[in-house]
Amino acid sequence: MKSGPDMSVNLAGIMMRNPVMVASGTFGYGVEYAGLVDIEQLGAIVVKGIRLEPCSGNPQPRIVEVRSGLINSIGLQGPGVEGFIADYLPLLRRWNTPVIVNVWGTTLREYAEVCGRLDGMPGVSGIELNVSCPNVKQGGLAFGSNPRMTARVVAAARRKTRLPLFCKLAPNVPDIRVFARAAEESGADGISLVNSFPAMKIDVER
Repeated sequence: MKSGPDMSVNLAGIMMRNPVMVASGTFGYGVEYAGLVDIEQLGAIVVKGIRLEPCSGNPQPRIVEVRSGLINSIGLQGPGVEGFIADYLPLLRRWNTPVIVNVWGTTLREYAEVCGRLDGMPGVSGIELNVSCPNVKQGGLAFGSNPRMTARVVAAARRKTRLPLFCKLAPNVPDIRVFARAAEESGADGISLVNSFPAMKIDVER
């Protein structure tokens, strides 16, 4: 039988059987879709975002359908880094598929602590930094809205981990190239484009 083409790729040292990756978010932590898709056919899984402590997310409803698609407001619900390591990582390790962990935080220290906890953890192949989060030390301004703050997040994470590091940029910035360069120069191995686009629906009849 003739074999298919070699689709394997090396992404910053992560060896993947193909370039198909599921984005962080609706795919959860992989286990939610294990009965629906063959996880081992994927190049990698980028799991739903985690922070230092568990997060309950936003109250329901979280999704509204509009004419052009869906608007979501999930609120980054997650088990926290220790919950992820204890409850999800053992299941993810059963598959021969690289796992990239999406990390978010509200302070530079939180980003650094989570990355440090994941560094060297068996089953974790890389880290994706979600910088579209409010910086509570700077009045709630998102880390991803200022290239200097984006650079500081990446630098703080890089000091704590030797894993391949990717920065997931925000879409609503004047020139995304400036942010990509800031992340690269601060130690990111790659750039992920992009986080959720801001949206709203106004009912003019109400």
